[in-house]
Amino acid sequence: NRPDDEQPGQPGSAEIEAAARAAGLAYRAIPVTHAGFSSNQVEAMQAALAYADGPVLAFCRSGTRSTLLWALAEARSGADASQLASKAAAAGYDLTPIRAFLG
Repeated sequence: NRPDDEQPGQPGSAEIEAAARAAGLAYRAIPVTHAGFSSNQVEAMQAALAYADGPVLAFCRSGTRSTLLWALAEARSGADASQLASKAAAAGYDLTPIRAFLG
């Protein structure tokens, strides 16, 4: 969920994708900037989660954008908002900024 060139020296999406594929892992880029989330990004995350055959690693600089996007996608798929908030809190993240959109 980290856009290319967010910070100097970070690997680009193409480089990360090549490494993931070389390791036999699927890869999906869903870049999210600090400007917020679009419906298309939430739908893309929802599809990535539905497609996944096993654990999913979503990442950004701090994990916050990935956690919020995950919660929005899971809520759209029918997950309970309180359970999502509990899971996020257990990982050290707060869903308060998006709570109203979780249902």
